[in-house]
Amino acid sequence: MEKNAILAFVLSMAVFAAYFLFFSPKEPSGPPKDQVTKTVPSQRESAPAMPATLPERPATPTVKTAVPKEPGRDIVVKTKLFEAVFSEERAALKSHKLTAYKEQLGGKDLKEMIEADSPSTFPLQLEWIKKSQPEIAQARFSADKDSLILSPNQPKGTVSFQWTSRQGLTIIKTYTLSNDSYRIDLDIQVINNTAQSLDDNLALLLENRFPPSSDNSRAFQGALRFIDGKYKETALGKVKQEEILTGKIRWGALADTYFMGAIVPLEEQQTVSLKISKPAPEFLKMTFVAPPWTLAPKEEKRIRYALYFGPRDTKILQPLGLELEKAVNFGFFDIVSKPLLWVLLFFNGFLHNYGWSIILLTILVKILFWPLTHKSYKSMKEMQKLQPKIAKLREKYKDNKEKLNQETMALYKTYKVNPLGGCLPMVIQIPVFFALYSLLGYAIELRHAPFFLWINDLSAPDRLPIGIEIPYVGNGIPVLTLLMGASMFIQQKMTPTTGDPTQAKMMLFLPVIFTFMFINFAAGLVLYWLVNNLLSIGQQYYINKYAN
Repeated sequence: MEKNAILAFVLSMAVFAAYFLFFSPKEPSGPPKDQVTKTVPSQRESAPAMPATLPERPATPTVKTAVPKEPGRDIVVKTKLFEAVFSEERAALKSHKLTAYKEQLGGKDLKEMIEADSPSTFPLQLEWIKKSQPEIAQARFSADKDSLILSPNQPKGTVSFQWTSRQGLTIIKTYTLSNDSYRIDLDIQVINNTAQSLDDNLALLLENRFPPSSDNSRAFQGALRFIDGKYKETALGKVKQEEILTGKIRWGALADTYFMGAIVPLEEQQTVSLKISKPAPEFLKMTFVAPPWTLAPKEEKRIRYALYFGPRDTKILQPLGLELEKAVNFGFFDIVSKPLLWVLLFFNGFLHNYGWSIILLTILVKILFWPLTHKSYKSMKEMQKLQPKIAKLREKYKDNKEKLNQETMALYKTYKVNPLGGCLPMVIQIPVFFALYSLLGYAIELRHAPFFLWINDLSAPDRLPIGIEIPYVGNGIPVLTLLMGASMFIQQKMTPTTGDPTQAKMMLFLPVIFTFMFINFAAGLVLYWLVNNLLSIGQQYYINKYAN
């Protein structure tokens, strides 16, 4: 049975290893930070330039439009929640900064949602899939205003862009914005003023650059989508070739750990396919392809989308009614993480400190598991009392292992002791631990959330700065992690053992393993584990002193 206990320990560690290998978010792939150049050309930039003039079609009247030599204007839009810059180049989004979030903890720069290095990589530009109007790839629209400033007195506003091709095809893109919402509505109107029918598919592009993450090595960067009622995400490093998705496409998004840019088709079957591609090592592109159009001369059509550039926050996403809240997904243990997040937010509603909220959540979880862990600890204590009898059996049947196992099992059955009861407290906490691992490391509510003293970001590893770089640890001492390891060691020393020296040494080595594992974990997760250990020590002390 000691072998079974050791096996249970090994299996528990295997579960941890399997989770981090297959279920935990991976570090985004890409070149080292010092090798990243500021400008990374996309495939569209490497494409041959369009000819200055297109061959005229017989008996086709043309509408001549002047092409301005100056660069297109930037149209600045300011709301309570963001500062956006639209460009007349392709009527696309050039910049989108969130006023409530900073790029770095303690920094002044607002969180920038658009990482584009040229107009060819701006999101929200259009293209024709069959290339019937290739000019659109270089289109310079004309905006109806220079800027738009929204406020409580002017809660809504629009910015319209218009462009007419040399053949006479007119496209009008109208963005509707609100002062108190991250949602932007996009209305695209196509008017065929040519003498020929248009037979093509209009596509809306979403592209962004994902430079290597410098503040969180576990950060997610990649593509999200919700198709046929199923959510799926693909990390940047997993996108190797173009993927074409079909079905009921509810939305698609490009995201990092805490933020995302999303496009939501607003009409049933408005988008027939969604393409995910990787134009360059640090770039991802989504192409939302509309159904084929046959647009006769003088005929027009419209297509509508909802846009979202903001935080992956359920409280913000759910009221939009676009099912974008599905993007807040904590992986394999999402079903456990979501209720824990709700409780955490509830506690923070009156504590106003996520550190204390985590402590209160830990106490609640401990209370829920108290009866089961109490029974397990008592079982371990009873098993310790049987060690003299087990030692006699070992001596008596030292040459007959099969008989020894049979007599040992009979002994356990007689005294109603579960030999694996000591492993049960850890096993039952594994789902909660992994749920909290995902929650505390990837919930935007904890991004840059302070606790006290040096712990100013519960989503990042804790470090007490000492001005010296420590190998593997970095600049600072992981105080919480060391305290967690010490508390785990005390807990192991207080836990009754079976008397087997090998198992006892293995269990005492466990705190060392966990300390190294937790060094780069989120401070909020380490705080949970530390408080849980302290509560377990108190429970074990009570059992050792008062349990019979």
